Amino acid sequence: MLTNARATDPSESAAAFDSGAAKVVVEAVSFLYTLGPASDERIVELYAEFRKFRTWWPDVDPETVRKRCSDARRLDSRLQKVSTTKSTHGKTVGVYGYVEVAV
Repeated sequence: MLTNARATDPSESAAAFDSGAAKVVVEAVSFLYTLGPASDERIVELYAEFRKFRTWWPDVDPETVRKRCSDARRLDSRLQKVSTTKSTHGKTVGVYGYVEVAV
């Protein structure tokens, strides 16, 4: 799954990468997408809300959750863009959710 930092990450990120925490966050993000389609911004909000009760989820920066959203979509072909929405900054962003994938 996630065994190291991305090759494009700066060296400081590679040194700080915790593959165990990253795996938990990817699993958490994947779970959050089961609640329904969401933008990365919404997944970050949900992660913070659910983390209050799921204390085994790592306390990570919102940017880390966004990166793990991308990882989850890369690792699971069922997570696909289903629509777009506007972020709180007014930018058009993707909304991703689980879809049926032909075998």
